Amino acid sequence: FGGSLKGKFILTAWLGGMGGAHPLAVTMNEGVCLAVEVDPHRIQRRLETGYCDEIASTLDEALHQVREACNQGQPLSIGLIGNAAEVYPELVRRGIVPDMVTDQTSAHDALNGYIPAGLSEEEAQELRKRDPQGYVNRSMASMVTHVRAMLDLQKMGSIVFDYGNNLRGQALEAGETHALDFPGFVPAYIRPLFCRGKGPFRWVALS
Repeated sequence: FGGSLKGKFILTAWLGGMGGAHPLAVTMNEGVCLAVEVDPHRIQRRLETGYCDEIASTLDEALHQVREACNQGQPLSIGLIGNAAEVYPELVRRGIVPDMVTDQTSAHDALNGYIPAGLSEEEAQELRKRDPQGYVNRSMASMVTHVRAMLDLQKMGSIVFDYGNNLRGQALEAGETHALDFPGFVPAYIRPLFCRGKGPFRWVALS
């Protein structure tokens, strides 16, 4: 992108621990970030700490803000109350192609980290206690939907990668045979820097 994300639309999900830094990272580089998050309290926390600029309760509202900011070349981050397994496929259906798509949901933990489509934070907590295996099954099915949408967005022109949260691995295990067709962030972008001696490591195993 020539050293700046100005006018670029970046799509991500989850505003927990590490994911909460995504919106600010994008705006620091002059871009526009739409971060999908099921729990409105997480978005509010990011607003209060200055990591996110706006909150949106509907996709239409969020996309209006995204379009305006991109057209004006203004940095902006928006936390959208929603589920990535529902929002990402809806963007595909509408033919909306972000410049970059990633994900930082806690997909590595299908029970206590990821929230399946169709559930609020409170409903997820209740289902975890009542039917843990049923919850995991719903999480895995949602991850397949989530990854398929990312694959579709990649085919439509988005730059797509995950952040090593095992989303692709979980989707592969659940039956999405093309889950590894988009890369993880480290192999795609960080490993080449390591090989040039940039970063905290000075030795690279060629095996």
